[in-house]
Amino acid sequence: MKRVLSMLFLLVPLIILGCSQKEERFDHTELKEELKEEGIAPKLPTKFPMTIVGYERVIPPHETNINEVIFKGEEGGMQFSLTIQPPPVEYINYEEEDVTVNGNNGFFIEGPGSSIHWTDGDYHYILTSYTDENGTKEKMVDIAESFQ
Repeated sequence: MKRVLSMLFLLVPLIILGCSQKEERFDHTELKEELKEEGIAPKLPTKFPMTIVGYERVIPPHETNINEVIFKGEEGGMQFSLTIQPPPVEYINYEEEDVTVNGNNGFFIEGPGSSIHWTDGDYHYILTSYTDENGTKEKMVDIAESFQ
């Protein structure tokens, strides 16, 4: 009986914690293949704080080495955008907060369309959130650290 009670004591917090963190896995296999066909092999997110129901690649009307992907959530509409481009990228006059993403220096910009910016290997990444609840620094760093 004591063993059952101790197991319940350990299990209940884990169940509550698991239910309270709305984190959804994202299978980026198809997107990775599309980008590979374009000649690039960036890291891509493997989790988001909500379910992603689809993505759309933004193809500009002119030739560029900047790739953008729009991720759409269940609630409809654009939830996140990801811009991938070769470094270096220069920024002028931004109020930023330093962050670290998987050991790489980066920064977070708060505001409507909060974003996190970092360089990893051959690519510079800009992940932008279009919802306030998912645009916190902590959530953005968490998503960025899921890139594989």
